Amino acid sequence: MSNDSTAAQKVVPFNFDAQPVRTVLINDQAWFCATDVCRVLGYANSRDAMSKHCREKGVAKRDTLTSQGRQVLAFIDEGNLYRLIIKSRKEEAQRFEAWVCDEVLPAIRKHGRYDDSDGKMNTLVGQTIGTDGFHMLGAVVKGKVSSLPAAIQRRATAKIWSQTHAAFGVRSAADIPADQLDAARNFIAAYAVEGEWLPKDERKPGTFVLDEFQAQNLNNLLHYTDWVNYRWKQGIGDAVKLLNPKFHACTWEFFHDAHRIAQRLERSLPELIAFFKDQGRSGLRPHECIAMGRLVRHPAD
Repeated sequence: MSNDSTAAQKVVPFNFDAQPVRTVLINDQAWFCATDVCRVLGYANSRDAMSKHCREKGVAKRDTLTSQGRQVLAFIDEGNLYRLIIKSRKEEAQRFEAWVCDEVLPAIRKHGRYDDSDGKMNTLVGQTIGTDGFHMLGAVVKGKVSSLPAAIQRRATAKIWSQTHAAFGVRSAADIPADQLDAARNFIAAYAVEGEWLPKDERKPGTFVLDEFQAQNLNNLLHYTDWVNYRWKQGIGDAVKLLNPKFHACTWEFFHDAHRIAQRLERSLPELIAFFKDQGRSGLRPHECIAMGRLVRHPAD
């Protein structure tokens, strides 16, 4: 255990759930106040916890400026911090570890040193997007890859994060400066995953693709349009004309045009019509019923 009291150690106070966790920089590495860590992790006796779970090489005492004056405090290195986290039975341990990894260490590594000449120590974490910003960007990434095949979503996600890190010069998205959060969100939103991960669309402009469910609905629409027009000509139109000539006059042309368009569309889709007929998922058209001598009732009636 090392001891260095030649000068009061300058502390950067972070806060986890409103509980202070003081840190210092020793040989350019983050060390954590043992008393603060033990309190957060639910250890009743910090000395006992350190004795049981910490390696002596990773414990250092420092003469530290506190609100109560100069005090000698024990600090532990990153390795001992994780040992205490692993041994803790408190539910907050996992969340505390994530907080250290996602906020505290990135903030320290981003600045590389403690410099309070401008009074920025208390807002050190606030200068990066941290965990909340990382989760926000993660939601944007998830939305971007959701349209890709499941088999390549993980690779696409990793590529987007890699490109984001390179674009903003960081090792982790949590290290992105807070004032660049919107720029990072826009960068991810504009990233063209389709061009990189989806095969090139060779279709000509103005062509469309239907899935089987849509094609079935189209086939049904043509089928029922045929039958509505047939029933209209079979007597419904005459009845409407007798009951309300004006209504018939402004309606009959719609039945006629709908039938004409349906016939034209059906002639242009022979493979689609044949597919559903072969599967038995298409009823007989009126002309087919007529050819079979079934003039009175439609099979689906």
